[in-house]
Amino acid sequence: MFRLLALALPLFVSPAHYKHVGGRNGVEVYRNPSSPVIELFAEGDIEAPPAVIRDVLFDYDHASKVTDNIAESRVLQRRGQEAVVYQRLKLPVISDRDFTVHSSWQQHGAVVTTQFAIDNSRGPQPRDGIVRLSTMQGGWELQPIRGGAATHARYHVQIDLAGSVPKWMVSSGAAKNIPKLFEGLRREVKGRAPGTPVAGRTSVVQ
Repeated sequence: MFRLLALALPLFVSPAHYKHVGGRNGVEVYRNPSSPVIELFAEGDIEAPPAVIRDVLFDYDHASKVTDNIAESRVLQRRGQEAVVYQRLKLPVISDRDFTVHSSWQQHGAVVTTQFAIDNSRGPQPRDGIVRLSTMQGGWELQPIRGGAATHARYHVQIDLAGSVPKWMVSSGAAKNIPKLFEGLRREVKGRAPGTPVAGRTSVVQ
């Protein structure tokens, strides 16, 4: 049975409390230097309405189209505005990581928010050679701009890649990869609009 997803971190943070660590193509990335795990915040504009971006984010079966760090992505359970998803990450230098997350989205007026948090109890058993993550949570705030034709997107994530990977290396790599995540979303939302077929697939964006 699904349950309401509650995060232990505030989703909507102010970058004033974070250290600016990079950015590219209109995306600015910040890190919380006092966090015991990697905690990042990023924001930038995407030329699509919030509902379209939401549907790309929840198209988990095709998540590798948004970011090439995802080697495997399987929806284990879906109901309404919630989903349980297993994913495996392929990362440079270090071993693959995997996890199961419980993800949901909500509508607050014109603003769409999404949240995700690890729930490995709902996923497959650990596999040899793959490091199982126990800490990853975050989400998106999708604020319409330009009369609803575009979105100011804010992304917040906490993650611990486990193993013996130095925190500074993970933080640096994550800060560089987040602009690529925005670029992947920008690429995937092209040609999508509410009520039209999604990128040539049979599903329809509502």
